[in-house]
Amino acid sequence: MRTCLALIVALLTLAASAQAQSIEAQRRELERLRSSMNATKQRIDELARKEKATASSISGIQKQAHSVSAFIVQLEQELHRLQDSASAVERHIASTRASLVQVRTRFNEASRRVMALKAESRGSASSATTSDAMYRTAAAAVSAYARQMAALEDSLEAQQQLLTTVSSVQSGLLSTKEQERQRLASTITARQRELARLRADKSEMARELRKKQASVAQMRRIISDLVAREERRRRDDQRKAAAAAAARRRAAAASPSTSSRPTEDVAPDVITGGPLRPGFSARSLPWPVSSRRIAQPYGEYRSPESGTILDNPGVDIACAVGTDVACVGPGTVSSVRWLPGFGSVVIVDHHNGYRTVYANLQSVRVREGATVNGGSTVGSSGEGIDGAFVHFELWRGRERVNPATYLR
Repeated sequence: MRTCLALIVALLTLAASAQAQSIEAQRRELERLRSSMNATKQRIDELARKEKATASSISGIQKQAHSVSAFIVQLEQELHRLQDSASAVERHIASTRASLVQVRTRFNEASRRVMALKAESRGSASSATTSDAMYRTAAAAVSAYARQMAALEDSLEAQQQLLTTVSSVQSGLLSTKEQERQRLASTITARQRELARLRADKSEMARELRKKQASVAQMRRIISDLVAREERRRRDDQRKAAAAAAARRRAAAASPSTSSRPTEDVAPDVITGGPLRPGFSARSLPWPVSSRRIAQPYGEYRSPESGTILDNPGVDIACAVGTDVACVGPGTVSSVRWLPGFGSVVIVDHHNGYRTVYANLQSVRVREGATVNGGSTVGSSGEGIDGAFVHFELWRGRERVNPATYLR
């Protein structure tokens, strides 16, 4: 009996220690959420400052719309994360309440045992020493149960506070998200008014087209930088794989039991950690929007407004403003940015040597580093100086190719 009670005391001590660690982890989570709330507020203030400093031009308005759209995506992801946290805390609260009921039951049982042992020691002088030792052990178990109940109650209170804070942060972010949506709608309206004004001013329109051509060269630099970064990572992975293979061979040679077995080195996939995806082929890709009408084809063309020869690095697919733009294949979002004349731009690496570019977006719905599937919405189409369309590019390594030949 004494051994059993001593074991119970030891187990309760461990449980109390684990519960204390759980409380501390919950408190750290609470502080992290408070920090997240402060960081969100700072992003809102920074966005407001940028808005005040934005010049009244189509480029400035487009850049502002890109910032607001990207911020809304951040808010949505933060809300999803907070919802997951709230669900986890609610499950933990339910578990803690169940544990508290069990501990209270055990506390009552141990208390009754203490009273029984106390009565027993009074009624029998011959077993007084044994009963007294058992009484002290049982009393220690009662104290341990009491400490565990107090720890559980403290934990429950901390978790309830955490859940209240999470709910408060969620409400604040939902309110902010709605404000930013209204801000985006206002910005889009301002952009439409500015576009109408620019189209009536040929010199301004020519200036905007020149900005767009400058962005064509910048797009090539962006793609080249992404390829170079991938090549560096590939070389690093190859060096690590070679070193690991050499270490396995040395270990196999040093072990008598395995030295006679042939070793096989598997070439790693240096891009995705699995087999390389097959490259795209002619007529293999779906269109990014439901429309199939190409407003401006790939390559050089003469601008009717300025009469100058311009270069289109992709295809402009005519579609209504606000049309969902879908990714043509699985991959990773390697860049989300704004470029003059191109508006919001999303670049997706498909891990097969190809990258796709989606530009002239009115809003963006993905973040850099996000994994996307074929058909995933990356944003909505917008309106540029030369009409309503989505701009779509296809790159093989550092070289751009005509995307029309790949669209089925």
